[in-house]
Amino acid sequence: MKSYYKEAALTALALAVAACSSTSGTSAGNTAPDNVTDAKLASLNSPDPEIASQTDFSLEILHVNDVHSYIDPNKVSLKTGSGLVRVKVGGPEAIKSVIEERRRDNPNVLVISAGDQITGNASNYDNFHGEADAALHGMYGTDFYVYGNHEFDHGGKGLRTYVDFMTKLSPQSVLLNSDMTVGPASPLRGHNGVTQSFREIDGHTVAFYGATTGKKIVHSSSPDPDMSFIDTVPLINQMTARNRDKAKIHVLVTHQGVVADRTNAPLLNDVDIIVGGDSHSLCGDFSKYGFKGECTYPMTRVNASGHKICVVQANEYGKIIGDLKVSFDKDGNVLKCEGTPYMPLWVDSAELKGVPKSPDNKTTAEAEVKNLINEPGSPFIEARFSQAAQDAMKPYRDAIKAKFTTLGQASQDTCTTRYPTDECVIKNGPNPYGSETCKVFGKVFLDELGGDIYLGNSGMFRVDMEEGEFTDGDLLAIIPFSNEMKQVRLTGKEFVSVLNQVIRYINADTAARDGGTPCGWGFTYAMKMSGDNPVTEVMFTDSNGKSTPIDLKKTYRVITTDYVLRGKDGFALLKKKKAGKSLGIDADIVKNYLKKHGSFPELSAEEFKTITSFSE
Repeated sequence: MKSYYKEAALTALALAVAACSSTSGTSAGNTAPDNVTDAKLASLNSPDPEIASQTDFSLEILHVNDVHSYIDPNKVSLKTGSGLVRVKVGGPEAIKSVIEERRRDNPNVLVISAGDQITGNASNYDNFHGEADAALHGMYGTDFYVYGNHEFDHGGKGLRTYVDFMTKLSPQSVLLNSDMTVGPASPLRGHNGVTQSFREIDGHTVAFYGATTGKKIVHSSSPDPDMSFIDTVPLINQMTARNRDKAKIHVLVTHQGVVADRTNAPLLNDVDIIVGGDSHSLCGDFSKYGFKGECTYPMTRVNASGHKICVVQANEYGKIIGDLKVSFDKDGNVLKCEGTPYMPLWVDSAELKGVPKSPDNKTTAEAEVKNLINEPGSPFIEARFSQAAQDAMKPYRDAIKAKFTTLGQASQDTCTTRYPTDECVIKNGPNPYGSETCKVFGKVFLDELGGDIYLGNSGMFRVDMEEGEFTDGDLLAIIPFSNEMKQVRLTGKEFVSVLNQVIRYINADTAARDGGTPCGWGFTYAMKMSGDNPVTEVMFTDSNGKSTPIDLKKTYRVITTDYVLRGKDGFALLKKKKAGKSLGIDADIVKNYLKKHGSFPELSAEEFKTITSFSE
C-alpha cells in the first residue's frame, strides 16, 4: 500500500489560500457582464405574493457533492440542433465565480459539500492525499462538509490526513458527523467532527447535522474495525427533538444517495432540508439536452410532522453547483422549496463531435452553446474565470502537469456506464450493455496477463474514455484506485453463482450499489431487475471470439482485483477463494500494454456488450 501520510509544506500554501479567498478576477475576454447569466444567478425576483407575505426567513444553500478530487473542468456532450457538442463544464473557477456572485447578492448564503470530496481522480489524490481538495474548500469558503464512503478508502489514517488538511487549509469548514463513532485508539479520536452545529443567520438559529452511508462503507470501502455507524432516522429524530428549544430550522447533510434521502424524508420529524450526495444524481430538467435526470430540483416531500421538507443533490465531479432557496414561516416551517442546479459551460471549449475540426465547426459549436445558455429556464450559465480559484489550484495543477506523459492513443469513445438503466455521458444516450471502458481494459488485462476471463466491478472505472491522445492523467482518472490484479480459479457453476449474488445485491439498492455491476472480457450475460436468479444466458467467449454457454463443470482462470477478492461490492462468495500472487497494479499493466501496442484495442458494437439483454 502507498504511504498516504507525507508531511506537506502547508503553512505557505495556507497563507496563499487565505490571501486569495476573498478576491476574484475576470479574464480579458469576459469583462463585460453577461446579462443572461447575471439574470440566472440573481435572486428570485418574482416570489409568489402569498408566500412572500407569510415568509419570516429565507435560507440559501449552495452545494456540491461527489467531487472526487477533480480540480479541473470535466466534459459533457450536449444535444443541439447541429448535433452533439462536446464542451467543458464546471470546475473550481466556474464554481468559485458562482459562489462570489451569490454572496455579493446574499452575504448569508451557505456553501456545503455532501461527501466524497476525495479519491476518484488519482492524478490529484495520489499526489496530494486530500491537500488540494482542502485548499479548494478554503478557496470556496465552504461552511459544512460530511464524510462520504470514499473518505474511508484508506482507513482511519487516510481519513485523518484529509481532516488535518481541511483543518489547516479550510479552517472555517465544519465537519458534521452525527452518526460515525470511533474507538479510543483511532487516529480520528478527537478529530472526528461535531455531531451538530448551530449557526445564527439573519437573527434565526439553524441546526445542522451530518450522516454518511455506513452499510456501503462497510461493504465497499475500508473502514477501521473500531468504526461504527448509527441508523440515521432514529438518531436524527432524537437529536432534533432535543434541539427544538434551540433551533426551529434543521438541516441534514447526508451521503446516502437520493433514494435513501427520499425514503427517509417522510420519517424525519423535524428536518426541513436534506442536502445529499453519493448517488451522483442529476437533478433538474436536462432531458431535452440528452441527459436522463433522476429527480426534480429541488424535490419536495412531507416530513413525519406533516410539514414540507426540501431534498437536493448536485450530480458529480464539480460539473454542477446546486442553488437551493427555502422560505420559512414564523414557526420555522417550510413554505416553499425552489432553486436551480447550475451547470456552467466554458463556451470557448465547445466542439462538434463526429465532425472534422475546422474554424466553421468551432464557430457553430460555440454558437450552439451560447444558445443553450440564453435559453430561458435552462440550467446552463456561462462559466466565468476566477483568479482566486486559479491561484489556489495552480501549485497542484502544475505539479500534476509536470508528471503527465502521453502513453498512447484511445481508439474510440467508450461509455463507463454501470447499471443498464444508466446514461452514457460521452455519447449522450442510453447504454444498457454494461461498461464499455471495462470491456476495453478487460481485454488489455487478459492480453497482458493471460487467463480465460477478466471479471471486474463497474465502479472500478470512474469516467468515460475519450478518443485521441491518452496520458497517464487520463489513465488515473479512469482507474484511480491502484488495484492489484490476481488470478483465481472458478468453476462455471461458481462463476454463475457470483454473478447472481452480485446482481441480487445491486438490485436491492441500485442507486447506491450499481458500482458492483459485473463487467469484463471473456463472458457475457443477460439480467433482470428482480428474482433470486436475475442472471441468465451466461456465455464464455474464448480467445478466438467464439461464444458458447459457460460449462458449469469446467474450471476457468479468472483475472480480477484484490478489491473484488475481498468480497466488496457484493462479491462476497469470492472471499472464500484462494488467489494466486499479485500480477501487478492495474495502471502499470495498462501502461505496459500501451508501450507495446501504442493504442487501446478497437472493439466492435457486439464486442462492447457484457450485458446482452436487460429486462425490468
